Amino acid sequence: MGTIDRFQTTAAADLIRRLQSAAAPQRPSVQWTPEDVARLLARLQPAPSGRPGDAARERGQLSTAFLAGVAQAWEETHGSPTGSIAGLSATTARTLLKNRAATQDDRVVHAFMSGLRTGRGQAAGGAPVASETPGLRLFVRQPLTESGDEQQALIAAVLDRIDACNGKPHAFRYLTGRQAESAQTFRSSFEAEVGQPFTPQAFRSHRLKQLDQADVFVNIRAGMSESSAFELSYHVFRGACTPVLFLVWKRAPIKTTLLKDLGSLCDVTYVEFEHPDELDERLAGFFESCRHGRRSALPALARAGA
Repeated sequence: MGTIDRFQTTAAADLIRRLQSAAAPQRPSVQWTPEDVARLLARLQPAPSGRPGDAARERGQLSTAFLAGVAQAWEETHGSPTGSIAGLSATTARTLLKNRAATQDDRVVHAFMSGLRTGRGQAAGGAPVASETPGLRLFVRQPLTESGDEQQALIAAVLDRIDACNGKPHAFRYLTGRQAESAQTFRSSFEAEVGQPFTPQAFRSHRLKQLDQADVFVNIRAGMSESSAFELSYHVFRGACTPVLFLVWKRAPIKTTLLKDLGSLCDVTYVEFEHPDELDERLAGFFESCRHGRRSALPALARAGA
């Protein structure tokens, strides 16, 4: 066994022993910021210096290999499926790379935070990490401040059609709930869910945290919504940029040029409809193709009934 292999094996085994120590005190979780992540990763994978013989890339590969060894040893000692965390890391990397609008620094931060959540879940005694975590996490965007009774009833019907696909084949985990809201209800719903007074800052922070977890972004367009455009922009340019599904009511067509033909920036499907029951076939096909942020090839533009 080579020197590097011995280093990884010994260090990983020692780390696992310390992780498993019952006497180890429980420490509170650290609240990581992008700046914190950048400083930590700079220690593990220094930026290239530009000088001849620079070894930054090799150091980064060795750091990655060491962490992979730690993950593998953790799985083996806890009886998890062999290679599951490695498989999950590859899936996460492929998903993040699909965000062509994000910088590599943004992708790295999201990759670190994803691994952190996975590791904390394991350390807390959660279920073993499979290569693909059960449950497709849905972020469903609906118009709020400009939504009245008519839009609320329409959205409720669309949400019912979406939920009819739950478990066929993927179970859904609703990040935003599945209640149709209106301008009169969404603030009180937020306060009941989060347990704090509604403010633009609190609402925005909560929504962006939900977006960071989304496997799928569903945008129900039943009226004009500036906030929908804001959240979509965040999802594409700062988030993981997982598949986007536009459900466009024909009485509220997309007129904003910058929201059209987003296929060069993200994995997007547009579906126009007049009545919610027209959506069944398209929704079934879309969710059938989704697998935690990955999709098989689908037309960039799909019209209900076409």
